[in-house]
Amino acid sequence: MFERQTRQTIILMIFQVAVIVLVAPLFDGMARKLRAKLQSKQGSDFFQTYRDIIKLFKRGRTVPACSHWVFRWAPFFLFATSAAILAAIPITYSKDTLFGAYSDIFVILYLGALLRFVFGAASIDSGNPFAATGGGREQMLAVFVEPVMMMCLIVVMMAAGTSNLVEIQQMVRSGQIGYQIPSFAVASIAFLWCMYVETGRKPFDLAEAEQELQEGLLGEYAGSDLGLVQAALILKQFAMIGLFLTIFEPWNFSNPLLAIIIFVLKTGVFYVAAVFIDNFGPRFRMTSSMRKISCGALAIAFAALTLYVVGF
Repeated sequence: MFERQTRQTIILMIFQVAVIVLVAPLFDGMARKLRAKLQSKQGSDFFQTYRDIIKLFKRGRTVPACSHWVFRWAPFFLFATSAAILAAIPITYSKDTLFGAYSDIFVILYLGALLRFVFGAASIDSGNPFAATGGGREQMLAVFVEPVMMMCLIVVMMAAGTSNLVEIQQMVRSGQIGYQIPSFAVASIAFLWCMYVETGRKPFDLAEAEQELQEGLLGEYAGSDLGLVQAALILKQFAMIGLFLTIFEPWNFSNPLLAIIIFVLKTGVFYVAAVFIDNFGPRFRMTSSMRKISCGALAIAFAALTLYVVGF
């Protein structure tokens, strides 16, 4: 029985990651098409992202002569870590299956920190000053975003009495915790901001910033490495949106096939809708605008934590 449950949960994890890997480029293509329409351009069709990634995988690897193993292996680490975060989100499996302990908020936080660390290390190891600047900006974003995210997640964990995402999801579905709790509702607002920043969309695409840093770290990768990094970043965006939906909007079916379909559709709607914010205006300056808006988000998260402490 134990071995069968273990095998079942692992299969469901692999299944949900595989489906998202296959479907995510479609929504990226939709977002690119919508972005082009908003800019009064023709744009490519929905399947252009698939063509771009396949074309890159057909090419050979080209790496700077001054780089080391960190830069060469970073694409694989980035993709594997993004996939591991997706596997930790309970989409197709529930508390009735084993491996629920892996689906934990702290696991996702550690994997997210690892993803950011690898990105920064690869940027420095590339030997490109633009890439190194992009890596530094990525670490600076963590200083602004992670305190807000931690406060929101602390409110959720204290309200639920656990850090396990499977149990939190069940509690929200059953109404034990949710928007009827003021602190939970306020935390969802700040966490929504964190989710958008973590997707790396404008005006928070400071690490890539193609007009300033020539795509940052991405500018040094080519061929299959670039395709793998681009796929990893798309998966990371889906994972961050999925984390928000799992905690604050966990409504779904118990059937694994229906659950993954609904999850992909909900996440895809958020992913494509973000294009409207993406085209709203120029990116923020790290030293001024970004600091001000992050202070506002931090104040909201602190208000949520205060509300919980005082009993709301």
